Amino acid sequence: MKPPHRLLSRGRLFRLVVIFSVLGRTAFADPTLLHLFSDHMVLQQGREIHIWGKADPREVVNVSLAGDRSAATADAHGDWSVHLPSMNAGGPFTLIIRGKKAVTIKDVMIGEVWVASGQSNMSFSLDGVENGATEVSKANYPQIRLFTVPKKIALTSQENTLPAHWEICTPETAKSFSAVGYFFAREIQRKLNVPIGVIESAWPGTAIQAWISPDVLRADADLRPVIEEWDRSTPEQKQFAENAVPFHLDFDDFELVPVLGESASKLLANFDDGTSRLTTGGAFSYSWSEAPDASFDLVSPGRGSGGLAVRVSGKLDGTNDSILAANYKLDGATEDLSGYAGIRFWVRGNGSFRFRSKQPTITDYDDYATPILKATADWRPITVSFRDLRQDDWGVVKDFTPASLTGFSIECLTSLEYSPMPVSGLYEGMITPLLPYGFRGALWYQGESNALQAHQYRKLLPALIRNWRDASNQQDLEFLIVQLPNHGAIPDEPGESAWSELREAQFMTVQKVPHTGLAVTIDVGDPNDLHPHRKLEVGQRLAVWALGTTYKQAIEASGPLYHSMQIEGAEIHLHFDHVGSGLDTRGDAELRGFAVAGADRRFHWAEARIAGNTVVVSSRDIPKPVAVRYAWGDSPRCNLFNKEGLPASPFRTDDWPGITGGK
Repeated sequence: MKPPHRLLSRGRLFRLVVIFSVLGRTAFADPTLLHLFSDHMVLQQGREIHIWGKADPREVVNVSLAGDRSAATADAHGDWSVHLPSMNAGGPFTLIIRGKKAVTIKDVMIGEVWVASGQSNMSFSLDGVENGATEVSKANYPQIRLFTVPKKIALTSQENTLPAHWEICTPETAKSFSAVGYFFAREIQRKLNVPIGVIESAWPGTAIQAWISPDVLRADADLRPVIEEWDRSTPEQKQFAENAVPFHLDFDDFELVPVLGESASKLLANFDDGTSRLTTGGAFSYSWSEAPDASFDLVSPGRGSGGLAVRVSGKLDGTNDSILAANYKLDGATEDLSGYAGIRFWVRGNGSFRFRSKQPTITDYDDYATPILKATADWRPITVSFRDLRQDDWGVVKDFTPASLTGFSIECLTSLEYSPMPVSGLYEGMITPLLPYGFRGALWYQGESNALQAHQYRKLLPALIRNWRDASNQQDLEFLIVQLPNHGAIPDEPGESAWSELREAQFMTVQKVPHTGLAVTIDVGDPNDLHPHRKLEVGQRLAVWALGTTYKQAIEASGPLYHSMQIEGAEIHLHFDHVGSGLDTRGDAELRGFAVAGADRRFHWAEARIAGNTVVVSSRDIPKPVAVRYAWGDSPRCNLFNKEGLPASPFRTDDWPGITGGK
C-alpha cells in the first residue's frame, strides 16, 4: 500500500512500466524461453533435462549446459525443444541458448524440485507463521531457490506463466513465500545437502476441480457433473474468467454517523482540498500492484457542482483484487468510534463493492463487512451501520471492537461481482506451463473448500494425481498430501463430521495410489482459525515422509496409520502401520479420541489402552462392538502418536454412509 497525501501520476507510472516491459522483451529476444528458465533456477537431478522455447520458424537453436550440448530446429510454429543428459546435484552452472541471438541463464543449480500447490493454507506466507519474525530473519539459504507462479485463470492450456523468475532464498524473498513450501525445502536441504527448488502454484479459497484438466473430469461419469455445472455459467461469467471487464466507481463525502440521531454527523473525508486525507489524521490508499489495470484518482466535479471525489476505475478480471483502503491514523493506530453508529458515504458508477471494517484483532482478512452492494449511474447515499456488519465465517470469529478500529476498506468489483472460478481454470493457467519441467514431486495442501463434497473427493484427488502424472510424463511423480488439521467444533459426543470425511478421502488416496504420502496435522490446527499458524510442523512432516520414502533414509516416515482390526469379545484390537519404535500418547497418560459402536451404529466414547503395537478399545455401553472411530470430528480431542513424535491419522473401521454422500 502507498498511503498518499497527494496522488502520484498514474500516467507517469504507466509509461515507466511500458519502458521496462519493452526492455525486458529485448533482453530475451529471439530465441525466447519460459519464465521458469531464469537466473538462479533449479533443474531436477537424475532426470533428463528438458529445455524448450520459441524462435523464428526453422531457426536452429543450440543449447549447452555444463559441457553437454544439444540442438533443435524450430518448427513452423516457432516451437523448439531439446533434451540434455541427466546430471547429479551441483552447480552453479551457466545455461546458454544460441539462435540468431544468445540467451544466457546464470547460477543454474541441479538438485531437487518440488511443486507446492493448493489453496490458502499452502499460500500462507512465512511472515504470518508462529514466531514469523524470527523465522523470516533466519531464512538465508543460498541453496534453496523459490519460484512463485503468478495467479492466472485460463480456459485453455497455457505455454508460459505470467512474468516471474527464480529467487534465492533470503529473508526478503522468503517472507511472502509459502511457509509450508519453505519449511519443507529447509528440512530437505539440511538433510540431503543439495540444492532445492520449490515452485509455489496456489490460490486461496479454491476447490480441487479448478486444478484438474477438463478432459479428465469429462471422462469420468461421476466427475462429469462438476464441469457441467461450469458449462451452465452465463456467457458473461465465462468471459470474465479470462478477460478483464471495465468498471468505474466514484466515492465522496464520507462522514461518521453518531449514535444519537439528533447529533450532527462528523466529516471524515470529502477530498475537496485535493488530498486523500481523513479528518482523523489518516489517509486513503490504493494498491496498484494487485489490480494493474485499475487506478485511483481524484476527479472533478465531486458530488454536487464542485469539489472532488475519489474514482477507482479500469478493468478487472477474476485474478484482480481492487482495494481502496483507509487508515484512521497514518501510523496504523486505532481510533475509538464507539460513539458512532456507522459511516455514511455517497457512491455512483458502473460496478459493485463491499465495505470492510478493520480491527487489530482480525488478522486473517475475515473482516466485518457488508453484503455486496451495487452502484448506480446517479449519486446515492450508503449508510453502513456497525451493528449490521458481519464476518463471512471462514476465518477467526471475533467480537466487533468499535472502540478499537484501524480503518476500513472498500473492495471494488465489476458489475459481475464475484464471478465463479471456472472448473479447470487454474490447471490450465497455473499448472500446464509447469508440466514439461522435470520435478521430483508435488506438495498438496487443499480440501477445505471441498469438505462438503468429501465423498466425491475420493475420486477427485486420485484423478488430479493421475492427471498431473500423465500430462507431465512422470508416472513416478511423488505426491505428498497435507491431511486437513483440526478446525471447527470440538465434539462433546461422537458424531458425524464433513471434515473427518475429507481427511478420510485423503487417507484413502494414500492407501490406494502409489507414490503418495500423508502429513497428518490433526494436532497443529486451530478450532477457531481456518488458517492455523503452526506451519513449521506441516512442512517438517511432509519432509519426514519424503526423506523416509522418496529419499530412502532410515527414519520413520509417518505416525501410526490404521491397518486392520480384530473383535475379541467386548474389545476391538486395532493394528497399525508406521508404529515406529512404539505407540505413545501425548498430553496426558489417558488415551483419548476413540469411540465404538454396536450393530445399531450409535457411537459411544470408548476406553482405550496401548498393548504393544496395538490399541485395545471397549465401552461399557457396547457389549458387542462392531466398529471403531478415532479422532472423528472437526476438532477432536485425540493423542495417539508413535514414539518418534508423529500423530496417528484419524480413521474409522466402518463404511457406513456419511453426511457428504455414499459410504
